[in-house]
Amino acid sequence: MNALEQPIFWTPETDTSVLHIGPAPKLVQTGPVVLGDIDMEFQRAAAEGLHISGFTKSGRLHLIALSDLRPDQPIAAVIPLDAHSLDRIQALMRLWRAIHGLSVPRDTRMTAQQRRRLKNMLRAVDGRMNDADYREIAEAIFGVERVASDPWKTSALRDAVLDLVKDGFAMIDGGYRKLLRHRRRK
Repeated sequence: MNALEQPIFWTPETDTSVLHIGPAPKLVQTGPVVLGDIDMEFQRAAAEGLHISGFTKSGRLHLIALSDLRPDQPIAAVIPLDAHSLDRIQALMRLWRAIHGLSVPRDTRMTAQQRRRLKNMLRAVDGRMNDADYREIAEAIFGVERVASDPWKTSALRDAVLDLVKDGFAMIDGGYRKLLRHRRRK
């Protein structure tokens, strides 16, 4: 198993896509889902319940089965009405589609552009930690020809690399947790 497939059990306070599932209220249901219907690869017991994690084609799903849930009991998602409710609703939609064998949309917490920038931040930090200077990092990320096309001291690429290194170290210093939340405008 590679590093991307390893289960990571974040707390729900850190990862706003973690879903709590518990006993469904007693009402008439059409085809209720029980815990056993959820195909998940990894489980870990904790004080708050059973952490369950599974990998879909579009990313990982993380659930916490509340401790009073029996395996044969119909389930319901418990979504607190707070600042992160919309994140949890998106995660619930992805879970529902996975359970019903439908295509699961990508997690939208990071855009393709944000993923590219994160990759470049990690490359830039790796370069600095291995004693590369900023110009060498720029050449590795943007290409030698592109870096050579402008005077280095006034180059926009120099500024970009400085920002990548600064932001990369901020990620290492705990800022990576922001990746686990949707950015919402107020």
